[in-house]
Amino acid sequence: MTHPDKIILLAEERENLQSASAHLRFSIARTRELIQRVREEISPEELERLEFLASRFARLADMLIQRLMRLVDDIELTPSGSVLDRIYRAEKRGWVTHADVLVRIRELRNLISHEYAADKMAEIYEAVFILSPELDMISKQAADYSGLLIKRVQARLA
Repeated sequence: MTHPDKIILLAEERENLQSASAHLRFSIARTRELIQRVREEISPEELERLEFLASRFARLADMLIQRLMRLVDDIELTPSGSVLDRIYRAEKRGWVTHADVLVRIRELRNLISHEYAADKMAEIYEAVFILSPELDMISKQAADYSGLLIKRVQARLA
């Protein structure tokens, strides 16, 4: 793929990331009062709100770590490496203060994708609720960085 094509793709991924962040913020707001009662009996509608939050969290984490970070590495001619390598580069780029936050986000995303035990879901929902604002903030930093990268590359190509 040529550089201009990668920049177009980065702009699309950036827009998708921002949209997914907005959806996550909406779900955070809809579960704020509910998270206090997550270990009690909750209605099917309330459970659905929690499931949406977890799903949106996992989707945003994937978009950030698996797609946007890889694409930024590619445009900056950085060998992609492992997920952990990408996470440490996110810290160096200023997207996150401590890489361990992104490690926890990634681990939680994996747990969401593979956990089916009902007795662990309350813990997962609580962790998602706690880490969601962090993921949203990291996504904003990544989107801002991507926007600047787009401008830098476009200026070089002009």
